[in-house]
Amino acid sequence: MPNKTSASLQAISIDLLQPGSYVVAVSKQTGDVLVKDAGWVRSLAVIATLKQKGVLEVLIDVNRQLPETAPTEQVAPDAPPTEPAPPKARVTFDSERVKAEACLQNTKNQTSKWLRQLSDGAEPDIQPQLQQCDKLVQSCQRNPQVLLYLQQILQDDDVLLRHSLRCASLMAAFCSQLKQLPVPANQLVLAALLHDCGKVQLQQLFPNEQASEQQILPYSLALLQQLPEHGEIAEIVAGHLEPLASQPPVSQLLAIVNSYANLQQQVDDGLFSSQLLQAKLLQQTDRWLEPTLTAEFLQILGPYPPGTAVRLKSGKLGLVLENHPRLADKPRVKLFYHSLHKHHLPAKIVDLARQTDDQITEQADLQHYALDLQQYF
Repeated sequence: MPNKTSASLQAISIDLLQPGSYVVAVSKQTGDVLVKDAGWVRSLAVIATLKQKGVLEVLIDVNRQLPETAPTEQVAPDAPPTEPAPPKARVTFDSERVKAEACLQNTKNQTSKWLRQLSDGAEPDIQPQLQQCDKLVQSCQRNPQVLLYLQQILQDDDVLLRHSLRCASLMAAFCSQLKQLPVPANQLVLAALLHDCGKVQLQQLFPNEQASEQQILPYSLALLQQLPEHGEIAEIVAGHLEPLASQPPVSQLLAIVNSYANLQQQVDDGLFSSQLLQAKLLQQTDRWLEPTLTAEFLQILGPYPPGTAVRLKSGKLGLVLENHPRLADKPRVKLFYHSLHKHHLPAKIVDLARQTDDQITEQADLQHYALDLQQYF
């Protein structure tokens, strides 16, 4: 019998799924199918594809059944599907990494050039930046975990540039997981990339002073408001430091991303762990950050965000590459050192969701083992 989960939601076996059903999510599977958008199953071919991809059970909304939908087609068990299934498996981490690294490097180069032109008093063209933001969004639509990993391990002596790239990457990943956005994703990513651009002018005016975000904001807005064709960017940036009660919805995503990236820098400085970072971010909800959106953002990152060094029950140390779409505590990990035997291991990638004899016990402090994280990316 189907397992009722709410007044209108039911988890049913894939064998009981019929055309006309509204699928909300995959609730049990042997494969890695990820349903990014809920939708109707309109044919037997779609159901056959889901079975072929290892789906065992789905969550449907019985109140959204299409009327008078009948299975009018017959599909042989081994026949190829005649139309694509609504769920789309994400691109593998390894295949997306090359593209994402090139995209992030190009974004870094373009942004560095743009900021230099600003410091020289020029009016740089914003279109190359917008095009790069489009590519960041596209990368995250294929697999957001890759860009989350790359921004975590990002190293650059230019603090402004590093923070800007991290915010843009985090925003692109955030947008890829949300069903509704206040403005187009590329505009949100561009706002995240350029929200502190006024720091360039402040550094010129007061080279020996450390400016706060509130001091930087008016300078950033003055520069962004010179881009009349992209008025949404200035609007997004303008409200992201406001208290939640007066924060416009268009700014709420940037407020979360910026706060997380600021805390992330403190993790890099060894002040606290990624787990404490997430606790500190949650402490800002209600007053500064929208609680529901903040929870969704942290769900994307998981308890051990991509790029985090972890220690397993066996004593092995590894680097989290990407989270499992359903099992947050069982990511793919690159192992490289044994903390008990005090020696390096041949680099090996393990999927903790596919093995039961080991698991993560805690985030690892590599400095305790005299290890440099930069050597294991």
